[in-house]
Amino acid sequence: SELDSNLPDVRIALGGPEKNEFTAQVLAAAGPAVTDNFDRQLATAGTARIWVPASRSRRDAFVPGADLRGTADLPVLIVAGTDLDAAMSSLVDDLADAQIETTWSDYGWTDEPGLADHTVALLNRGLPGSLVTPGGEACISLMRACSAWPSGIWLDGQKRTVPDGSSFAWQHWSHTFEYALAAGSGDWRTAGFPVAGQEYSHRLLACESDLHAGPLPAAHSLASVAPAGVDLMAFKPRGNPLAPHGQPDPRDGVTMRLRDLAARGGPTSATVRLFTGASAAAVTDLLEQGQGEPASTGDGAVAAVVPERGTVTLTVQPARLTGDALRAAVTGAPLEPAQPIFTRYWLHGKGPAPAGNLPVAVHLSPGRHAVLAGQPAALSLTVACGPVAASGTVVVDVPAGLRLVSARSAGQQAAGDDAPAGQDGMAGQQAGACKLHYHLAAFAFAAWDLVVQAPAGAAPARHFVTAMIIDDSGQLLEDAVVIAVGEVDPPSVDVPLGELVPALETISQAEAAEAELTSLTGHLELPPGGRGDIAVRLSNATASELRGEAQLISPHGSWTAVQRWATGFSAGPGAGTTLSFPVTVPRDARPGTRWWALVKIMYFGRLRYSEPVWITVSPGAADR
Repeated sequence: SELDSNLPDVRIALGGPEKNEFTAQVLAAAGPAVTDNFDRQLATAGTARIWVPASRSRRDAFVPGADLRGTADLPVLIVAGTDLDAAMSSLVDDLADAQIETTWSDYGWTDEPGLADHTVALLNRGLPGSLVTPGGEACISLMRACSAWPSGIWLDGQKRTVPDGSSFAWQHWSHTFEYALAAGSGDWRTAGFPVAGQEYSHRLLACESDLHAGPLPAAHSLASVAPAGVDLMAFKPRGNPLAPHGQPDPRDGVTMRLRDLAARGGPTSATVRLFTGASAAAVTDLLEQGQGEPASTGDGAVAAVVPERGTVTLTVQPARLTGDALRAAVTGAPLEPAQPIFTRYWLHGKGPAPAGNLPVAVHLSPGRHAVLAGQPAALSLTVACGPVAASGTVVVDVPAGLRLVSARSAGQQAAGDDAPAGQDGMAGQQAGACKLHYHLAAFAFAAWDLVVQAPAGAAPARHFVTAMIIDDSGQLLEDAVVIAVGEVDPPSVDVPLGELVPALETISQAEAAEAELTSLTGHLELPPGGRGDIAVRLSNATASELRGEAQLISPHGSWTAVQRWATGFSAGPGAGTTLSFPVTVPRDARPGTRWWALVKIMYFGRLRYSEPVWITVSPGAADR
């Protein structure tokens, strides 16, 4: 940028020179004419509001490397009075029309030009920043990139880059930038730029179809707000799924937040309509806590008063939906596309918690247990729940090559009444599934001590013991530990570094050898409307089945070309599986457009990434 766009434009000094040292410095630097004006206002009215222009123009002050710490480097509004609180309240009230009225004289030391009575705006869609220079140039940032931590650091396995060898952070692929120029009379408020910006950045999504009667009327909407200039900022089920009180309750209705963008000179009476109608509504706070004044409802609509340039948050109760229909309408979010879900999901680098936020979870520990043939391995199994009681069955899967020696309850802690943690007892001296039942009060957990063993003479191999449950939404939740037969535990951290590092490298190499991901397709060149596939093969070198999720990773602008971006997979012991992701180039794609894609494999807390490939839009018509 030409300069720091976060520099201040003006300073406000509260209190006279006897109370505010900065005010005294400003008046002293401004000279007798300004001081006399200030004293005269204070003596006459008991209050003083005076505008002291900067000692230099904006063009001179706002330059690269600008230093605006001087007393007279910026304009200063001085507000003082015998009752300073009243003077400040008067100033706040004066801001209602977005202008502060004050008297000032031309003190003769500034030639700052006046502002023109028209404004020009640069509107954007999803671009990261903008700036207006002192010379009047309106600039917009098309891209931003970070090559330092964490963008420039690769942690998981073999390093991958864009096919040209550069870091993904450098964004070396095709981009489309959209922006528009707007102009209007007056300042940005009277020109209506807030509304114009919202309309431009939230484009209308249209779907082409044949002429048909259809089940819906000619005009219909999920929700609508009138008049124009009142923006619907938020529309969601009421409640916070991450807060301690748990998932939103459909019976609580929905939350809607309105914002005034038009600034009509006072509060705006807005009307909110839902396609279901509204039976009740009330004002709440930003955190949706508490119930304020009821909002009037009539004819299925909600009437609300939105403060000028302010917001109001409403809780609205939809009409004509009750019971199961309401629950389906509000909480019908799709489940995770790949099942089962690994409960230590953070090891898969997926960001936030899976759908449903895991109200109950299962865990096995330790994550790795090294044993010799014939030796037992002690494991800990826990199931814990949140604010809602839970009951179910843990299925412990012991692969062939290991046997379950024992499974005993390790006790339980509960918030509230104790609830017994049942079990089916021993699973027998063999591999297979062991079922353990749990009945948990809110905020409780159940625990079991498991012992598994590799038989004497067992060959060195890696086995995964898993534990799986089903939550109330029907999702499968799973955790796993690796039993490394023939390997040794790492030495303690207090051993010499020359012994510790080789031991850790051996463990890391053994984990890397569990599975191999091979790309089966190379770079793709497809015409507009053309279709291709990106295929990989995962080879399993362990003695257990591998279960996990595969994702096709590509830049945001390419997602319209991806039909299926995530899928579950399984690969048997010593076997493999082929995964294919179809890519269909939009028919309106610009020839020459190019982006990268790679496949990410996640299983039991492990990650594998394929070699990236280019997808290039070539000239020519698509095959029909």
